[in-house]
Amino acid sequence: MKIIDYDKLHATFKPSGYVSNDANNIGNYLICELCIQSGSGLARFLNVDSCFDNHMAMRVWVQKRLDTNPDYVPDEMRGQLESTLYELLPHTGYGY
Repeated sequence: MKIIDYDKLHATFKPSGYVSNDANNIGNYLICELCIQSGSGLARFLNVDSCFDNHMAMRVWVQKRLDTNPDYVPDEMRGQLESTLYELLPHTGYGY
């Protein structure tokens, strides 16, 4: 019987909804930190497949960023992605 290494298989073919443990952890942190509500609409804003709900869209967006920077350090990448999201978010003009 042949043993299948599913992590290796996912890494090889990477369907659009696959996220690594690091992407999942960073995505969950950002979801909590930025108070991202469940629902839809965020996927188009983040330029990921629109079939994903807001939480999964965030994780897929993080995974894409991790894929483009393979030598990342998780804590540093989390800070960079958080800064990037703050720049992407529209400013409401309610500041001081």
